[in-house]
Amino acid sequence: MVTVKFFNLIRSRYKVTEVNVKPGTIHSVIEQILTIYPHIPKTELEHAVLFVNREKVMHLKRFHETVQAGDEIVFTHFVGGG
Repeated sequence: MVTVKFFNLIRSRYKVTEVNVKPGTIHSVIEQILTIYPHIPKTELEHAVLFVNREKVMHLKRFHETVQAGDEIVFTHFVGGG
């Protein structure tokens, strides 16, 4: 299984912290998350800052990146305030 963690806006807005999903592409991981948590808009996950095994994934083909069993994915947003 792949561990998916949620931080900042996703965690506070949708009351989700962590879920385990099957390995595959980031796209398939997002689809699995949406099946489990249908109240999260797909755009929230697509626009989030994404880390796989603590490495930021920024390239344009990031949704095609493959994750393996034992990997950890983090969806977060950078937030600021004063």
